[in-house]
Amino acid sequence: MKEKPLKNYLTVEALLKSMNLTLEERELHKELIKECLVNEQKINEYAAAAKKNIKRINTVLEEINKNMAAMEEALEELTKGAEELSLRIMSSDEFYRE
Repeated sequence: MKEKPLKNYLTVEALLKSMNLTLEERELHKELIKECLVNEQKINEYAAAAKKNIKRINTVLEEINKNMAAMEEALEELTKGAEELSLRIMSSDEFYRE
C-alpha cells in the first residue's frame, strides 16, 4: 500500500516560524499554541498507531487468504475422493446404459 503524503502540511512550529509572530503575539496566543502542540503530538501518535494497525490487518488478511487457498485445495481433493468413492460403491444397475 502506498502512503500519500499530506500536501501543504506544516508542523505547528513551522507555521509559527512562517508567521513571524512578535513576542507579544506569541505571548497573547501562548495557550492556543500550547494546545496546538499537544494536539499535533496526539495526531502523530494516532497516525503511527493507525499505520501499525493497518500493517497488522494486512498481515492477518494475507494469512487468511493463504489459509482459504489451502482449504479450497483440500475441499477439491475431498470432493474428488467422494465422487470416486460414490462411483465405486454404486451398483452396476444404477449406471445409465443406452
